[in-house]
Amino acid sequence: MAQKGIIKNTKTADISAINLAAIFHGIFGKSGIVKAFNNLACTKLTDNSVQLGSGVYSLKGFMLHVEPGTAVTLNVDSGTAGQNRNDLVVAELIKNGGGAGIDTLQFRVIKGTSTSGTPVDPTLTQQDVNATGTTRQEALYRIKLTGVTINVIETATTLIDNADTITDKLVIETGGNAAVGYYRKYGNGNIEFWGQIRLNGTVNTGSTAIFERGWPVACTTVPVVTMTVSMYNGKGNYNDYRATAHLSDATTGNFYGHVHCSYTVSTQYYMGLHYHAKAKWK
Repeated sequence: MAQKGIIKNTKTADISAINLAAIFHGIFGKSGIVKAFNNLACTKLTDNSVQLGSGVYSLKGFMLHVEPGTAVTLNVDSGTAGQNRNDLVVAELIKNGGGAGIDTLQFRVIKGTSTSGTPVDPTLTQQDVNATGTTRQEALYRIKLTGVTINVIETATTLIDNADTITDKLVIETGGNAAVGYYRKYGNGNIEFWGQIRLNGTVNTGSTAIFERGWPVACTTVPVVTMTVSMYNGKGNYNDYRATAHLSDATTGNFYGHVHCSYTVSTQYYMGLHYHAKAKWK
């Protein structure tokens, strides 16, 4: 069976679907396609059918699944020559839809209204099924028909990160200081560095100053470095200037180069090199 409602009421359920759905909705925080398998990718088969690939959809925590290695084919009513129409691929929950406490949870296509002008989406029923509501429909995709042809399939929902993706984005360590620069490590192995190197001295048009700094923690790949320059006249003013930073080299241990002032309207008293770099720490 390719399509299966995972969390729904059955005759033998010891825990109600609404109990489990509340937990999942609390975890995900919203409805949407959960990042897994083929993310329920929707493709056109013919002008009368589309296909959903494998994946998982959370409808307010009520879970609907297309099993890996399978797909679900959904029928689309024929369009009308000279008319435009929007249909919606939806996840639909009808509580107690089969009677005797059995819910209906499925993907289906809801047909819109044909028009010679700009079509609008069909109206969906969106009751609060985490409370007393019994019916909810949520759009995954918009099927746009021009005449009898399916021209476009648009995403109409959000992709929810799974636990692995969330872990990848988690900051697991931060550190550093103004003297050595700062860093931030992420769960997916990425690391970023940033900071300012203050190059003190009298700066006029044509002045050049060299810089070098080591990374505050080890990295396993050579960081990609971006840099900008600021200057200061010691009197609380940032005057008109043109200065550029030039990177000579970056390694897993440090980076170095020089800053050149091609023009300044008055004498400055330091050039500030502002940098940001990205690499891998594992």
